[in-house]
Amino acid sequence: MEHSDTAIKAARTGNAANVSARLDRLPVMVPHIVWISLLTANLALEYYDNALFAYIVPAIAESTGLGLGQIGTVSTAFFVGMILGALVGGRLSDRFGRRWIIVWGTVVYSLGALATAFSPNFELMLVSRVITGIGVQAAASALLVYIAEMFPSKTRGRFVSVVTTAFVIISPVVALLAFVAIPHGGPDTWRHLFAVGGVGLLIAPLVRFFMPESVRWYTSRGQIDKGEEITEKLEARALRRGPLSESQAVPEGAQELTLRQLIKNKRIIRTIAVIAVGFFGTTLGLYLFQNWALYVLFDSLKYSETKAYWVQLIWNLVYVFTPIIALLIMDRIERKTLILISSLITAVPLVVFGISSTNWVVIASGGLAGILTGLVITVFFAYIPEAIPTEARGLGSGIINGMGQVGGAVSGVLGAAIYGGWGRGSLMAVAAAAYVVFAIAVLYGPRTTNRSLEGVAAEELSTAK
Repeated sequence: MEHSDTAIKAARTGNAANVSARLDRLPVMVPHIVWISLLTANLALEYYDNALFAYIVPAIAESTGLGLGQIGTVSTAFFVGMILGALVGGRLSDRFGRRWIIVWGTVVYSLGALATAFSPNFELMLVSRVITGIGVQAAASALLVYIAEMFPSKTRGRFVSVVTTAFVIISPVVALLAFVAIPHGGPDTWRHLFAVGGVGLLIAPLVRFFMPESVRWYTSRGQIDKGEEITEKLEARALRRGPLSESQAVPEGAQELTLRQLIKNKRIIRTIAVIAVGFFGTTLGLYLFQNWALYVLFDSLKYSETKAYWVQLIWNLVYVFTPIIALLIMDRIERKTLILISSLITAVPLVVFGISSTNWVVIASGGLAGILTGLVITVFFAYIPEAIPTEARGLGSGIINGMGQVGGAVSGVLGAAIYGGWGRGSLMAVAAAAYVVFAIAVLYGPRTTNRSLEGVAAEELSTAK
């Protein structure tokens, strides 16, 4: 009887891996373009809300009468929500599906944005920012997992690069809104801008009806027939363009494990831990630069308000090079190696920005730092879901993303302490050090570039003792 159960389990595992291998061999087709378009629009709205708040803090304070301490608390509440969203959303996506979390995460952050727009007092704004943060991170984590699971293995990195064009689109839009709408609008202009985040309520049903559930999630839950059905439809579309290549063989060592078994596996725990450490350092360095750069221009370099906003706009415009660079190199260099190399290079313009007072050097180093910090984040976005087996991918990605948001939350207090005590040079030096030191941990993670997710998982599990 035990032998029979083992045989059945092996057959199910083999069928699941076969379906996934067939998915990986597909060429890029119209459905992939539709999916990535919806995911990019979703990520753009998520980033819009986050970026907008940083720009309109003065307008909120003037309109509502909130003090600096209350504004700081509201800002922190968003990060608290993101940490909760990463953990809870990750676990729920393992249980109910990737698409389910993308849809409901989008609904939650949209309602949170609308609640922020109409918040009459500090207490309701605090709650609305937590809700928004939960939805934003739950949806963002799930959509990155979706890309890893549903797009061909040889193009996963490039599709992550495409989805990050959301930042390229939104960054200059928000900068222009801050430069034009806020100064010349009425006292409630900031509320109207936040209400734009409610557009996600229109995107959510499009995701529900135009994106199938993840095939790999179906097979991990034993619903192989549903995964087969989706794969067959995609194969039929692909065959209209010509014959398909042979699918890869089922990787040796592949096995079917429950979530409980996976989270007790020392190798998987180590993988999650080292990537979480690396991502914490990356987001800490990112926010030490990103959230303090404009203040440095005002306070330390004594730029006028107009000049500082123009410089910020230039930085946002040159950010267009980030997804282009990522598109060219993401699937050519091993992810963990690329994270370390790009982190080392990123440290240079950060240090230069911290010590130079020459106008063109400040602008150039700040712009280059923006491009490179974005590149490191993009590589992490691709790497995180690839490194974890399907059964634990949502929860594992949630833990790692949650650690990243801890880095974001810490950056506010730490940045104020460093800048207030030692100035911008020390602030940027710490940001640079965070990139270099923490990135070393990622070298202990698995190889994932151009490999099947099942092959990565099999190697991780077979080497665990």
